[in-house]
Amino acid sequence: MLALAPSLRRRGRAIVATMIRCLLPASSSGLKLDQVVNRGDEPSGWDEPAIDEIDGIILFHRGGFLREAIGRQSFLDPATGYVNLAGTQERFASPLGNNYVFTAITFTPDAFDDHAGVLARRRDCDWAFPVSAAVGLRHRELLGACRAGGDRLEIEERVHMLLDVLLAQPPVGSGDAKGSAATRSQHRRLASRVQEALNSGHLSTGLEELADLVGSSPKHLSRVFRSVTGRTITAYRNDLRVRAVLEDLAQGRGAHLAELAAEHGFADHAHLTRTLRHHLGESPSALRRKLTTDLQIAAAMS
Repeated sequence: MLALAPSLRRRGRAIVATMIRCLLPASSSGLKLDQVVNRGDEPSGWDEPAIDEIDGIILFHRGGFLREAIGRQSFLDPATGYVNLAGTQERFASPLGNNYVFTAITFTPDAFDDHAGVLARRRDCDWAFPVSAAVGLRHRELLGACRAGGDRLEIEERVHMLLDVLLAQPPVGSGDAKGSAATRSQHRRLASRVQEALNSGHLSTGLEELADLVGSSPKHLSRVFRSVTGRTITAYRNDLRVRAVLEDLAQGRGAHLAELAAEHGFADHAHLTRTLRHHLGESPSALRRKLTTDLQIAAAMS
């Protein structure tokens, strides 16, 4: 795995260090895999608009940011990925700070059309798509295989398995077609504020308090969030909780399930176990074994 030296840039008052790790070099298949790591604690406002030059799929591992493109604004995080199309004008903002990690699966134009073009052929504004916790686990396993030195055949096969699952999901906002353009834009901004709040430590906040936080009523907020994202706030929050638990398990933290449950807002360890089984089909102990094995293999290969 090639790790390039960080490049420094300024985003408003924030100094951001970006490192790109090449996980899978480009070849005749037209597929390339990179991990982008950003380090910068200070939040930053909107960048100047720029034209993107690549076709690809972006999946977050940690953190998130706002993207505006093709008349739409969405908050992107481990539960929401997006399609990157060459020639698209876009701009970004990082209201939660510039600490984030994402995987860029990029293609040549022909390879993109063959493998992921169906995502681009949806309605123009539907460049964002949901990423379930189960898909997030596949993403994590793909990164683990790269770190463990998997060969190109294995990595490409894992990428295509991941894309197959993503292509089966509806786009984000597919239920938000009613109302004027201004109303839809307001609804998407409201949903983005909820996502920002949940990603900034409000995973145990109640609906009424969350509504106060973003300046809405509980009923309106629940309806709008479901319409924009295709998920309830509860489902989205639980998805983020599951990912946080996976991160702790992968890093060898949380030896006692009761402590892990309390830390991430579950009622008790039984609630945690039921939620993991529902989202991932496996128990915490099985996931711990799988993830720590991947971590040990990667450490041995580094």
